[in-house]
Amino acid sequence: MEKIQVVLASPSDLADERQMIKDLVNSLNPLYMKNGICIDLRMWENSTPGMNADGPQGLIDMDLEITNADLFICMYWKKIGTKLANEDVAGTEHELNLALDSYRKHRKPDIKAFFKVIDESEKNDDTRKIFAISKKLQPLGLYTPFKDISELKDNVIKILQAEVMNLIRKQGQVMPEIHKYIEISDTNEFISNFSSNNKLVLNKGYYDMLDFERGNTDNIFKEEVFDGNQLVVSNISNVTVVGDNSTLLVNPRYANVICFRECSNIKLIGLTLGHTPRKGSCMGSVLRFENCNNIQLDSLELFGCGTYGIELENCTNIRTNGTKIFECSYGALSIINSNLEFSNSMIYDCNKTVGCIIEATNSQLDFNNVSIFNNYIDNYLISLESSSLFCSGVCVYSNSFAGLCNQTIPFGLFEENNVIQSGEEFNITIFSSKKTTRDVYEEIKEFVCIYGKIEESVFDDGQIYINVITSRFENISQIESFIEGYDNLETACG
Repeated sequence: MEKIQVVLASPSDLADERQMIKDLVNSLNPLYMKNGICIDLRMWENSTPGMNADGPQGLIDMDLEITNADLFICMYWKKIGTKLANEDVAGTEHELNLALDSYRKHRKPDIKAFFKVIDESEKNDDTRKIFAISKKLQPLGLYTPFKDISELKDNVIKILQAEVMNLIRKQGQVMPEIHKYIEISDTNEFISNFSSNNKLVLNKGYYDMLDFERGNTDNIFKEEVFDGNQLVVSNISNVTVVGDNSTLLVNPRYANVICFRECSNIKLIGLTLGHTPRKGSCMGSVLRFENCNNIQLDSLELFGCGTYGIELENCTNIRTNGTKIFECSYGALSIINSNLEFSNSMIYDCNKTVGCIIEATNSQLDFNNVSIFNNYIDNYLISLESSSLFCSGVCVYSNSFAGLCNQTIPFGLFEENNVIQSGEEFNITIFSSKKTTRDVYEEIKEFVCIYGKIEESVFDDGQIYINVITSRFENISQIESFIEGYDNLETACG
C-alpha cells in the first residue's frame, strides 16, 4: 500500500475544520485503497505523550515528520497559538517554518496555507500577526482565503485528489525502454518517422504539428479546414509515441491537433497537446479518432481552447489513464458509437454555454477514479443517449450545472459542493463616495472574489468601481456587510 503523508497544522480555534478534514480523509480512503493508496493524516492531537528535550513541540515534531511529508496543510483564523518556550513563534508557525525550510532544500512537502476570513471588528494582536504571516506567503503563491468550512472542504478535496492523481500517474506510467526508440527533435523528424511499427521518443520542446516540409502521403497528410489545415494520420498501426516535456500544438482554430483515421494499436504517453492559447474560439478538438481500435492514452495533458479534449467516433477498446483534460471550450469528451475506459484522470476548468461536458451516443463508458471539478455549463454535466456509464470512485465537485446527468447513475459517484443553477444571476456594484487608496481597492477585490465573479474593476485617481456577478442571492448580503466597514464606499444592486 502506497502512502501519501499529509500533515495538518493549525491553532486550536479551527477544531471544526480539523475534524472535517479528518472525516474527509476517512471517507475518501476506501476509494483510494482500491488503487493501493492510503492517505496518512498526521495531526498534533494524535501525538504520543512523553518527554522531549524540546518540550511538547519536540514530541509533536517527531510524530508529524514534516520533512518526510508529501503535503503540508496549514490553517489560520483568529488565534496565533501558544508561543513556544525556546522560540519566538507559536507551534503552528514553527511547523510552517519547518515545512518551508524542507521545501527549499528538498522540494517537499507541497505546502497549502488557508486563512479564514474575519470581520473588521474581530481584528486584534493575534490577527495582525496572522496577517503578517499571510503577507510572507502571498509572494510564494501559498495564500488561500476561505469564508466557511464548506469552501475549505472544497479546496481540500481538490488538493487531496491532485496528490492521489500524481501518485497514480507515477505508478501507471510504465516508461518504455527508450534507448530502443527513434529520437525526435522537430516536427519534420516526427512526420518522417510516424509510420507503422515505429516507436518514437520526443525530446523536450514545442512542436508545431503543421510545420513540416514532407509532402502528403496516403498515411500522413494535411487536410484543409475552414481556416487552414489539420494533420491527419490514416491506416497506421503499432506505433508508440513517448514525450519528455513535449508539447504538440496547432494554430488553426478549426483544426484538430491530430486526427487519427482507421488506425490501430496506437500508444501516446506523456505528451501535452492543445491549440495555441486563444481561448474560446476553437472549432477543432485536441485528439480525434475515427474508426480506430486499441488506442492507449497515458499521462496526457489535453488543453483548450479545443472544442473537446477527446472525440471518438466508431472506435473500440480505447483506454485512457492518468490524463488531464482542461480549459476546453465545448467539453471534455464526445463519444459516438464507441467504448472508452477512462481511469485515474481529471476533467476541470471546461466552460460551456450549450451542450454537456461529457456527451455519449450509442456508447459504453467506464470511469474509474476520476475527478470532475470546476466546470461551468448551462446544461447537464453528462449526457447519455442510448449509452451506459459505469462509475467507480468518481468524484464530482465544485461544478456549476443545470443537472448532473440526463439518466440515473446508480452507484460509484461521489458528489460534493456542486451548484445547481437556478438560471438567475445577481449583480452588485461597489463604488467610492470619496477618494481611497489602491490598497483598499486590492483588499476589496480579494474579498469579493470569494463570493462572485468580477465583471469589471477600475481604480482611477483614488476612485473605485467594481462590478460583481454572483449566482447566489445570499452572497450579495455578505458583500454588502463587508463594504459597510468602509465609510468611503457604497454599493448598488441591480
